[in-house]
Amino acid sequence: MGLEIFSLEGKTAVVTGASRGFGEAIAIGLAEAGADVVLAARTESALQEVAAKIEALGRKALVVPTDMMDKAAIGQLAEKAIETFGKIDILVNNAGLGDSMPFLHMPEDEWDKIMNVNLKGYFLATQAVGQHMFKAKSGRIINISSAMAETPLPYLAHYAASKGGINAMTKSLAQEWANRGITVNAIAPSYFETDMTENSRENEHANALIMSKTPLSRYGKVEELIGLVIYLAGDNSSYMTGAVIPLDGGWSAG
Repeated sequence: MGLEIFSLEGKTAVVTGASRGFGEAIAIGLAEAGADVVLAARTESALQEVAAKIEALGRKALVVPTDMMDKAAIGQLAEKAIETFGKIDILVNNAGLGDSMPFLHMPEDEWDKIMNVNLKGYFLATQAVGQHMFKAKSGRIINISSAMAETPLPYLAHYAASKGGINAMTKSLAQEWANRGITVNAIAPSYFETDMTENSRENEHANALIMSKTPLSRYGKVEELIGLVIYLAGDNSSYMTGAVIPLDGGWSAG
């Protein structure tokens, strides 16, 4: 038994938030493992750039511009994936927003926006894609959560609440769909070197706070996420479901 147990040859994956950061790295990593990839995000031009990288690996890429707050658009995402590839084996829910804000100054629409993208968007995408997995009695759902769900920093109440909801949904759905051959797991990263953490990395106070809570004393690199995603996406992880796996440099160990 060799590395072929991690092959995703013949699999089709849908990745949301695939235009940059985690989503781009995950989409390319899945393609490197052999999967064809459906790319979803709002900006078509950025998705086309990711698609070109995937096609250069000899895999197929389908670009579907999608607003994760638009139920109809998410439904079309799933339908276009099925029309093109005939099946969806893997769903990576990754699209998300985040920003720090004092709780008493947080407008209601800011709370709603974070919840709608980070939590409701995962719900809608999983429902749209999951119905096809449910019929096929097979599938891998991977939710990108956050260390903030369990051990959050201050000024992130809305973001932490949305990620805590993702963890709860992951565990509940894993039980509900266990007899359908569908596994549902989550990965909980802390601070990685992405555009979303650029402000934190450049802010001396914020950076010092983050490093004080990170035993490895550095930010994660997006390529350090890929192996775990490939494992959860493949047949070799068939006995793992309902897990929320920390990938946080020791953040949750303290």
